[in-house]
Amino acid sequence: MNSNQDPHSAGQDPVYLADRRELDFFLWELLDIERTLFGRAPYDQVARPDVEALLDKAQGHARRLADAFFAADREPAHRVDDHTVRIPAAYHALWQEHIRDWFWMRQQADLRGGADGVTSKLPHAVIQATMEMFFGANPSFMPYSGFTPAACALLRQHGTALQKQCFLERMENVEWDACLCATERVAGSDLSAVRTSAEHLDGEVYAITGEKILVSAGMHSLTGNTLYIVIGRIKTSRHSPLSLSTFLVPRHWIEADGSLGSNHVVCAEVHEKMGLNGCANTRLLFGRDGVTRGFLLGNVPNVALLQLNDMMSRARIETGLFGVAVASSAYLRALRYARRRVQGAPFDRSSNPWAPKVAIIEHHDVQRMLLEMKAKVEGCRGIVGRITMWASQLQVCQHALARGDDASLRAEAERLLRLISLFSPISKAYVSEEAWQVVTQAIQVHGAVGYLRNNPLEQYARDVKVLTLWEGTTYVQAQDLVRDKLAFGRKALVMNDFLDEVNGLLARRADWPELAAEFDRVAQALDALSAALERIGAQAEAGQLLRISQFSTRFLTAFGDVAVAWNLLEAACVAQRRLRALGDAGDDAAFYRGKIKCARFFIRNTLPRVAAIAQLIGEAEHCHVEVHASEFSGLTLDEVA
Repeated sequence: MNSNQDPHSAGQDPVYLADRRELDFFLWELLDIERTLFGRAPYDQVARPDVEALLDKAQGHARRLADAFFAADREPAHRVDDHTVRIPAAYHALWQEHIRDWFWMRQQADLRGGADGVTSKLPHAVIQATMEMFFGANPSFMPYSGFTPAACALLRQHGTALQKQCFLERMENVEWDACLCATERVAGSDLSAVRTSAEHLDGEVYAITGEKILVSAGMHSLTGNTLYIVIGRIKTSRHSPLSLSTFLVPRHWIEADGSLGSNHVVCAEVHEKMGLNGCANTRLLFGRDGVTRGFLLGNVPNVALLQLNDMMSRARIETGLFGVAVASSAYLRALRYARRRVQGAPFDRSSNPWAPKVAIIEHHDVQRMLLEMKAKVEGCRGIVGRITMWASQLQVCQHALARGDDASLRAEAERLLRLISLFSPISKAYVSEEAWQVVTQAIQVHGAVGYLRNNPLEQYARDVKVLTLWEGTTYVQAQDLVRDKLAFGRKALVMNDFLDEVNGLLARRADWPELAAEFDRVAQALDALSAALERIGAQAEAGQLLRISQFSTRFLTAFGDVAVAWNLLEAACVAQRRLRALGDAGDDAAFYRGKIKCARFFIRNTLPRVAAIAQLIGEAEHCHVEVHASEFSGLTLDEVA
């Protein structure tokens, strides 16, 4: 894929690389959406040529997004005054194209399959493939439009008639946009510490006072107004995590005559960040210079966590998509460089000064790094793909249920919802951590060249790192998985849903004798994961929650490893079937052999850490180490502070 280059590095490769053959394999062979989804409502009007034309068009848009990749970093968003934030100049034209041609697709991406204000016509996996190109091409541009569809869904589900009348149509048309205001200096992941307060004025309207930080796309001139979804606490409510409320706070207040007036929202700062510099992450003040008014969402107090649950789950899943997008381009750049860069003789001839030099892709340690990257990118794409496939199947169920109640369909819809929820922290945390590893590995393949600013890899590293931090850190997601999703192993139903999915593939072992060893190793890892969860359950029953907390992140890693192995093994089965039909000399034979070797590499080299993690959890009483703060360093606590 072509894209613009840094003006200071003429002649360099395109900034963003996408493998269309890989995306075609993902959609048409691995997920097989033409057979499994097309022809069924709401996808009964979709045909493969339409999807392929859409992906072609998306590649063109991604090229234009990539044109602003370097400029977004080197001409970052910045504050002009209390009410003005300047963003990269190229974003204004990109915004018009993106909203005109692609916002309708983001409006369809309700992963729970509920009413989303549009007639869904595209499977979610197609949306995933398209958005992967956009996120990979310009990561800092995408947050400007990213939250508005979720805010529309929030309004449809929870808003009052008045609130929908004020905001919904203009947000659906992207005349206005929306963003979330949750984080405060003392309230990051711990929302119980939120200090933003609200005092009732009249009807559904409250006066909002407080400060929010790290508000993505918090102030800009792309739209005529921004609706802030603000988490706060009504002053008369008791101080409790369960007393949080959601407020709809427009940047400009809608006056009685329909005009827009000041609502006293102040941008006090645009944060200077490690990456994503084109995205205006702002510190906003409410009520400092006058009364800032906002509506209580649904006119129902103290239910913010319930109202925002679906929206936060969607954001976490999209974080995984973001990670795959950047990691994929980083891997492809490393692959391209390794094929071209000639350096050194093969290891077994390195002592011969006359041995011919080879491209570094011939060095087996470089092959190891490339295989690790390939496996993580394709396996993590599969993790997000599982979610989007389940979401598509859920919509098929819901359309069928609309025509008549059916107990088996209702049970299937509930199962799909459980699986989507289970995979939310895996998409957010595991994929973001692996994306970071892929990007740093890609830099390593390039050597010192990868560290230079005219190579996009250093910007990829700075841009992608935030994914392990926002929407809840990796440990927060691990708590969600172990404590909330699996209830320390007590929620056998959702774990059984996952086991059934993986065992559905493992049951076909006899069909693939060429992959028998890989099937056996995945089955063993699945057993080890189940045993680790059982041990966590026993620790919980014994009241040893602190022990569990030190192993939760590692359990999430093990869960993610099993999910990746499952995806890669299924891809290897598809490839093996194609090789049987094509023969080893077919045009695509090398592509399919690569799928098999990728699965074999991951399953034999990376998957064994599941057993090691399970063993640690099994011996938690011996492996858990509690340390006092003073025991970490010879510095006094005052010196450390």
